[in-house]
Amino acid sequence: MKVVIAIPTNGNDGREQLSGVFDWVNAHAGWEVQLIITRSNIINGQFEKAVCDADGVYLSTACDNERIAKFLHSLNLKMVVTNEYLVPLYQGRANVRSLIPDNVSIGRDAARYFNSLGRFAAYGFVHGSIHYPWSIGREEGFRAASPHKMPIFVFPSEEEPVYDVTIIGQSSPAIPQERLSAWLKSLPKPAAVFAANDIIASEVLRVCGRLGLSLPHQIAVLGCDNDPLIFANTRPALSSLQLPFRKLGYRAAETLDKLLKGRKTSQRTILISGTRLFERASSAAVPPATVLVERARSYIKEHACEGIRASDVVSYLGVSRSLLGMRFKNICGKSVIDEILDCRLAEVKRHLRETDRTILQIGRDCGFNDPDNLTRLFRKRFGISMREWRKANDTHNQKT
Repeated sequence: MKVVIAIPTNGNDGREQLSGVFDWVNAHAGWEVQLIITRSNIINGQFEKAVCDADGVYLSTACDNERIAKFLHSLNLKMVVTNEYLVPLYQGRANVRSLIPDNVSIGRDAARYFNSLGRFAAYGFVHGSIHYPWSIGREEGFRAASPHKMPIFVFPSEEEPVYDVTIIGQSSPAIPQERLSAWLKSLPKPAAVFAANDIIASEVLRVCGRLGLSLPHQIAVLGCDNDPLIFANTRPALSSLQLPFRKLGYRAAETLDKLLKGRKTSQRTILISGTRLFERASSAAVPPATVLVERARSYIKEHACEGIRASDVVSYLGVSRSLLGMRFKNICGKSVIDEILDCRLAEVKRHLRETDRTILQIGRDCGFNDPDNLTRLFRKRFGISMREWRKANDTHNQKT
């Protein structure tokens, strides 16, 4: 089957979505794929030429929307649409399914993250200068999951709502800097500010810098998209939610394949939820590397034999897993998991040396529920069996 996939790859959302598509395609052979990755290919007619002999279409680009919709309706091809601006043009057609991010759930995830920090006098949400449909959904979810009675401030206010499905692209028009400055200064401090996407969040960071506002102590900022072209160039580094575009791409490819094979699918508009938080300095105060690692090692030493995992250490410290892993590797030359295992094995040795407890009992006491795994690990780490090590180092029986 021939499938034409039209996904612009100039943004992180398109690149992630295309990766998800190929995750599915590589696992399920059977498609001949033709890619359309720039809007100019829509305008110059390449897209229309490609779909004339196609079996299915994956459409994510918002470009020349009315004309393309009329053309595709005439072909009656099996289609999936993954651009929110296009959904109204294809809604209700039996041969089309729409898959878009669940923007309300994205807003909820942002509020829940700020709730976990628990130190704010107000919450703020920033649209672009236009209230886009996806931005409106994120504000709705952010409001819904914010703490009860917490003041919610929105920029800009609803005095300028615009809802236009024909808008091309998803970048936001320039935000009026003076108004944004006044809004940020007016927020009760400390404030938690969620921006509708990373582009808008980077503007918030720049204005905060010009105003001399301390981040994250006075204002904590969180964006959306986790776009490396943006967060790598912000000061401080921007915390961001990575949206489920890869998952969306996978599910959309799967859905299109079902349509092509005449199988039943779920509802005609499918919302894709699930975000991943990348916490950076714009929202979380990061302790110096040596302090962070020493706090981690102290916690591990105290709790290693309780069966803790790296995620427990991360939760205790309140930093990202990637940050802790990097700090550990730089300072200790090993991973957090290795540190946990080292502490457990040190306790195993102490029990072998100082007690008569069985190897099974020692393993359980030191956080190893699988005695065979402990036996293999001990021999691999120290070159001899636990019994041999005990015989050579048994101070308990030597004293008696």
